[in-house]
Amino acid sequence: MQDGVQAQGPLRPLDPLAELMLLDTRPRYPMGFFVECGCEGPLDRERLRRALNVVVARHPNAQSHIVWKAGRPFWKSTTCGPKLFWDPVAEGTHPWRPFDLVTESGLRLIVFPEHHPTATAWKIVLFGHHAVCDGLAACELLGEIWTHYADNPLPPLATLEDAPTDSCSEKENQSVGSEKETPIAQRLSAVFAEALRFLIFSPSALGRLDVPAPSRLPLELENANSSVRSSELPPYRLCAFTEDQIRTLRSIADERSVTLNALILAASIRVFAAWNKEATGAKGGIRVTMPVSLRQDELRRPAENRIGYAFLDRKFADCQNREELIRTLAEASVWIKESGAAGMFITALGILRKIPGLLWLILRLPVCFSTAVVSNLGDAQRSMRADLPGSQQGQVAGDVVITHVVGVPPVRPRTAASMGIARYGDRLWLSCLADERVLGPSAAKRLLAAIHTECLASAGKT
Repeated sequence: MQDGVQAQGPLRPLDPLAELMLLDTRPRYPMGFFVECGCEGPLDRERLRRALNVVVARHPNAQSHIVWKAGRPFWKSTTCGPKLFWDPVAEGTHPWRPFDLVTESGLRLIVFPEHHPTATAWKIVLFGHHAVCDGLAACELLGEIWTHYADNPLPPLATLEDAPTDSCSEKENQSVGSEKETPIAQRLSAVFAEALRFLIFSPSALGRLDVPAPSRLPLELENANSSVRSSELPPYRLCAFTEDQIRTLRSIADERSVTLNALILAASIRVFAAWNKEATGAKGGIRVTMPVSLRQDELRRPAENRIGYAFLDRKFADCQNREELIRTLAEASVWIKESGAAGMFITALGILRKIPGLLWLILRLPVCFSTAVVSNLGDAQRSMRADLPGSQQGQVAGDVVITHVVGVPPVRPRTAASMGIARYGDRLWLSCLADERVLGPSAAKRLLAAIHTECLASAGKT
């Protein structure tokens, strides 16, 4: 354990997804997610630090490290919380290094100053290990940080006593399955059926494609200092749609009776299929992993993982008909919500981790489990759940105006690309993290440009 870190309190078990993320961690794949927040105004360093310290003290996972006991991982609270990196480029620090959860907290707050002609702008990144919490919980953490920064009282967190007395509400029974309402044989049968479908389909990993990247992405957020090494900047890329483009996309989605999420999912899958055909000449199947929230109430709880995963499988031929692909993805999204398929993934994890070492071995198999991850944060202002006044530019915390919030999920071996979707105000953002050692230089930028173009093509507007 590092100097200054003192363990205290009882050991706490990891939730199934947290254990999966911990076991899937390796030096080249730190299983870190990113939530980027853009803002403008006179940001106060010490005020932000105090807000971070006060907020993480409310969330045990954010101020804990991993202790191994009898071959199993546990959380243990420490006196050493998340670190604030202020202008790491100027200070020469490396905020993106992999987490060592045995000796440190699994969260970092990283601040990059960006000097614009008319205002002082900032890029703030909450970088976290996925064992600590999911992206929605990270958004709530960010919302609490801004709430305290604005000198507003923090809302209370729910306790075990606040939870419903019955094991699941009626809505939860319908969406993620209730152990009381559904016979165990039926639940296990559903889990094994989903596992069989998962195993039968063989997705293709994205291949390396060495082609020139576009010079600039639509409404891309560029760092003002072009001399900064890329290793010091956030490893993902962002782009946004204009207001006119968003109106067009929403109009097309309404005409087809589908969601914007279905349009962007279809565009992503078509781009992944086309990428592989150009890279390798193969016409392999595409599997997209989609995180799904398992939250069933509005209670504000300590940060943790409360998501499952749904898997969208499409053969190469299925990706060629844009309209049919959009339609089937929209139907699949409805089925996922009604069937509780994402909750079945957590049930399966609970079964697998009962056998020591099995989950670790499965994660080390030299196979592609998924082509890519596509995660939709939804309305980021709503996800932050921050009681802040609004303005034309965004929410206001003290003298600071928040301009955008975007999430980026992690990548893993043979799942070399992840996409994030988020709305903030009247803007729709896309993000991409790509393992460019595998996919080639500027892969994230090229994937984003292709998906942006495909989205507009689906609306008949390029």
